[in-house]
Amino acid sequence: MPRRVGVGLTAGPSLATIDAALVEIDPNPIRLKPVELIEFLPIAIPPDLQTRLAAVASGRDPTTAAAMSELDAEVGKLMADAVRKVAGARLGEVEFIGSCGIPIRVASTSSSSSSSSEEEKESKAKAGDESAMASAVIRIGDARAMAEDLKTCVVSNFKEDDSYLFSTADAVLFRHLLDETHTVEWHRKPDADTKCGLVVVHVGAMGSMTALSGTGRVLKSFDCGPGNAVMDLIVRNADKLGLKPKDQKDEALAEKLKKGSLVCDEDGKIAKGGEVYHGRTRDAPIDFAWSVPFFKRTPPRTGTDEDFGWEFTKEFVSRFPAEHKNVNDVVHTAMEHAALCIMEGIASYVGAVRGSGDGRGGHSGNTGRVLISGGGSRNWALMNRLKSLGWKNLRFETSGECGVRADAKQAMAAAVLGYLALSGAAGAGGERVGDGDGGGGVLGEVFTAGGAPAPVFEPIK
Repeated sequence: MPRRVGVGLTAGPSLATIDAALVEIDPNPIRLKPVELIEFLPIAIPPDLQTRLAAVASGRDPTTAAAMSELDAEVGKLMADAVRKVAGARLGEVEFIGSCGIPIRVASTSSSSSSSSEEEKESKAKAGDESAMASAVIRIGDARAMAEDLKTCVVSNFKEDDSYLFSTADAVLFRHLLDETHTVEWHRKPDADTKCGLVVVHVGAMGSMTALSGTGRVLKSFDCGPGNAVMDLIVRNADKLGLKPKDQKDEALAEKLKKGSLVCDEDGKIAKGGEVYHGRTRDAPIDFAWSVPFFKRTPPRTGTDEDFGWEFTKEFVSRFPAEHKNVNDVVHTAMEHAALCIMEGIASYVGAVRGSGDGRGGHSGNTGRVLISGGGSRNWALMNRLKSLGWKNLRFETSGECGVRADAKQAMAAAVLGYLALSGAAGAGGERVGDGDGGGGVLGEVFTAGGAPAPVFEPIK
């Protein structure tokens, strides 16, 4: 069967870049790793466009049909340019594009009808209908114009929330690890399709967790809590929050915080210089973090800026006493909570990972694997803390260590989703794409130049 060349496009909630991945997908079941990354490029979103997107998300600017159309077209053109840059000389080989657009949660202006479907809310929101603004997540980026511009099939406007959307792609991206970890005999066991064999946690703004069975079926997919969101907000707004370095002699860090030039805690260096403040009352930061409504919702659940955004961050920081109110201790404490959320997600909602040494199954000598991708995988303070929290024989690794580049993983997943839609594959809930009951189908809209027939690909087996 021929390998298919495609491009995946996605962007994080930081609104800083469009991530583009050029991939080859081989549906041949003999091939352990069906998706190969050829090239990856994060394309910077111009500052003025970032500002306008942020204004729409925050509700500062009125959202009219004309304004949304203009944004949609501008981002679509930027994404088309990203495809050209990442494909380079191989642009003519690109057969499809999977685009997740730039997701933004439109701020509430009036309550929407509870009976409206998510698709209806998104359609109304893009048209500037304020009756749908309460909780609609819209994806900016004109896929139709992109298809006409590039003369290539574009799959976009996926219908599910990110935590469900990307879980289906995880089952494809990491299938080679299931084959490496377990023997053929293990796969033939009656419970191989129901017991967790691998956990993938994407630590972006949120910590999104996917539990895969030994046969690669998605068992659970949900957001376990804040990933980098709170830490990034603290670092970016340290001066506004009144936070200075713990080490008063660290003038270089003090200057960066004052200028607001840092966007994240690179490599976990800020957290490494601090300590966790646990506190002794219910007013302590971590106790406050556990009390928010997000943790009262059982999976499947999706975290948003409404759960762990600026208002949450301000309240979190206000819980620190003067002796601990420095950027290092505050970031370290936020990192501790993020790590605890991941462990709580595994323990409470995923259960035993095969080979994790808890006596509930798996081969003796096998090690339960938890893969960390996204920006969190480059935070060595977070990685080390997860390893120290893990129980016997539970191994934490970065996706990069296992053959899937951590910063490119979501863009690769977008390409996989496009391929799956064009091959009629099943969604996360096991149903055919588009035939599901909301349990994880990944069907998106397919756009082709001039209304030409969409390509039909072989299923990945």
